[in-house]
Amino acid sequence: MPDTGARPGTEAAAGTAASGRWLVMVERAYRGSVERQYADVLALVPQLHRQSGGGVDLALRGLAASYALQPAGDEPPVRLGGRDLDTRTDPRALVRTALAAGVAVLVEEPCLAALGRSAAGRLLPGVRVLPGGALASSWPRYEEVWFW
Repeated sequence: MPDTGARPGTEAAAGTAASGRWLVMVERAYRGSVERQYADVLALVPQLHRQSGGGVDLALRGLAASYALQPAGDEPPVRLGGRDLDTRTDPRALVRTALAAGVAVLVEEPCLAALGRSAAGRLLPGVRVLPGGALASSWPRYEEVWFW
């Protein structure tokens, strides 16, 4: 279950957040190929966005910012024993689906810079880059902030 950023006594908890929007923050990039086949937050975000009437933004931080990049090359399948696990989800495709659904996908510049010099040139179209610290300073504008 996600940890919401709204705490009792805060502006967001009191329901006075200006936008009524939710911010979903994904910081951990890899949680396991098998787990992600049936429980992937990136697949959930477009549905939350739709059900909320268009009120969800997605922030990719840390290594999860790599989901907002065009792949640098082919990725080999994961091998379990003598078998290839070739049914894994593609996080970049899920980010493209979220963008197509109208979800604002956000990446902070320091997270992008940590992925290498070529990272900025490989951003998926539509991903917005924010200055460092901009996400944390935007939290009061959200009704809820979820961490995954």
